[in-house]
Amino acid sequence: MIPDEKKPVPWGLPPLRAEVLKRRQAEASAHSQGHATYLTAEVSSKDAKSDVDDYYPPAESKGYTLLQPQRRPDVMTVRTRMIVFLAGMMLMAGAVVYIRFVMYDPRVIDPSTFSATTLGTSPDTLETVDKLLRAGFDQNNTVAWDRLAEMTDMYGHRMTGSQAYDHSAEWVVKTANSQDANLTAYTEPVWVNQWTRGSESLRLFAPTRDTGFIQIPLLGLGNSVATPRDGIEANVVPVHSFDELHELGHARIAGNVVLYNFHYSTYDAVVRFRTRGAVEAAKYGALAVLVRSITPDSEFHSIHTGSSTRASIPAAAISPADANMIERMHKRAQASDQLPPRVKLVMNARLTENAKQSANVIIDVRGSTAPEEIVLLSGHFDSWDIGVGAMDDGAGAFLAWEAARLIALSGRLPRRTIRVVMWNNEETLQRGAKAYFKQHEHEIRNHKFAIESDIGVFEPWGLTVKADPIMVTNLKNYGADLIKILGAGNITSPEVEGP
Repeated sequence: MIPDEKKPVPWGLPPLRAEVLKRRQAEASAHSQGHATYLTAEVSSKDAKSDVDDYYPPAESKGYTLLQPQRRPDVMTVRTRMIVFLAGMMLMAGAVVYIRFVMYDPRVIDPSTFSATTLGTSPDTLETVDKLLRAGFDQNNTVAWDRLAEMTDMYGHRMTGSQAYDHSAEWVVKTANSQDANLTAYTEPVWVNQWTRGSESLRLFAPTRDTGFIQIPLLGLGNSVATPRDGIEANVVPVHSFDELHELGHARIAGNVVLYNFHYSTYDAVVRFRTRGAVEAAKYGALAVLVRSITPDSEFHSIHTGSSTRASIPAAAISPADANMIERMHKRAQASDQLPPRVKLVMNARLTENAKQSANVIIDVRGSTAPEEIVLLSGHFDSWDIGVGAMDDGAGAFLAWEAARLIALSGRLPRRTIRVVMWNNEETLQRGAKAYFKQHEHEIRNHKFAIESDIGVFEPWGLTVKADPIMVTNLKNYGADLIKILGAGNITSPEVEGP
């Protein structure tokens, strides 16, 4: 379609045919007189033809006069492009910072954004939540860190049934009662078993080595039985799953040591080999089990102990690197005349049933109007014997203590009682939790909410909650409206297997 010559040409369209003819006539006249017009000074006749050809094919093929397009702008240099790109990125970053810290600060509670669940929350409650958030983000507050460091430095690990556990519990009660306002600390009795590791060793026979063997570091699994006094000497059969164990059956497993050398995916997916591995292998006549440590770390000295179901055969953990080495030896033996991997395992673990009366540690912030109703914050107090238990789970127990301390200092006592429980014997038999339930069975219905932190103290993400759907929805709304910066609006369901 040819544009209407009486109307102005829209910006960016090629010039009209009549305009092109007039310009060419002017160019031809000026050239013949030896003068240049402004148009010929800008574009030579040769360049003009070249530009026209970019828009339209030769006139001979179309049968009409060609139109001359507008000239294209020069292409930006690489340097100019980089400057424009960096300027754009700086503007975007500035916008993000402005929105994040000026327009919206997640630490600021905005009632205009509240869900139906949170509407009607009293101003006093909102002020208290804001005060607790500010206290929590105060980097100068190192009370919990300092207390945990002092206790672990002084007493070391807190293995269930050990004197170190009892001394640590006494220290917490004394510190809370003497230093924390509005807190009452005490202990409640718990009868516990006592499992002690004793000496343990693992030798992998290697005739090609100078010593004739390789000393493999190991850690006996909690609750494991001991080996006979002279130890157990046998070949090692690696398996990667319980299904493979069952397929090999009694004919291949009996009289050997089973090695569970699985691929680590997630903790929940593989912890069953530690907790049930010895029980399953014993069904097929295995003499002992070795378990690849439940960790993605493949270093030689990365060995993790943990609880196991007590079986008739001993169980120990070795590093992922050593587990892989033993399996390589097994594969070479199957494909050649090399000797299969053979080990000597010695474990002198001991278990004493109901060895002593120990304790749970309890710290209360008494409620102001409904003290009989309880909100329970907790972490377990016992640890394994190979470290000081600062992360597992001293930090979880102490953050509950610190939360109660900050609530007590907020200037507004809670309506319900805030109770901190530091559980005994979580790592093996949960005797602390069972003792608490028995002692408070008459008031369990008064416990309105309970939480435990035992996945490490890192940046908060959210909560794993087991509750009715209405409660879960309320928790999501309260979290998103009041403490979203702590990830409190994130709620998942528990899917954890094993202790």
